[in-house]
Amino acid sequence: MKEEFIEAGEYERTGEILETVELTITIPEAGTRITCKDPSGLDQSPVPEIIPASDRYAIAEVSENGVERKEAYWKTYNTLVYYSDVTFEAGKSYTVFGRVQASPGYIFNDPVTLIINGEEVPSEQVEDYSLEGDSFTFYFDIEIR
Repeated sequence: MKEEFIEAGEYERTGEILETVELTITIPEAGTRITCKDPSGLDQSPVPEIIPASDRYAIAEVSENGVERKEAYWKTYNTLVYYSDVTFEAGKSYTVFGRVQASPGYIFNDPVTLIINGEEVPSEQVEDYSLEGDSFTFYFDIEIR
């Protein structure tokens, strides 16, 4: 177990350092349709199904008007626009965006090694580490079969 204490200005972070995060993203079936009317993406459906390999971290949750959902979306990487009225087609790739949250007592190494569906994600697709070291975001392309 590796513990870290970092003093950055007035902020300190402590906890067991997580150097690797492993996730499994369930690949949706061809023909699945994504809907989204809210520009913030909060009503997007279906929500990408992302399964953490450990209880040391989870997909973060966001709450809007008393409704909670996982902070995971289908979203274009280059324009950051949420997919809406899109039907998944076999052989095409679609981008999943998600925010991973560390469980209490854990912090993420910066950079963290992220493995999704057995594939290491390039470091430029893992970003927005929180100052506390307890969360980060990622983008990952899923090919529909």
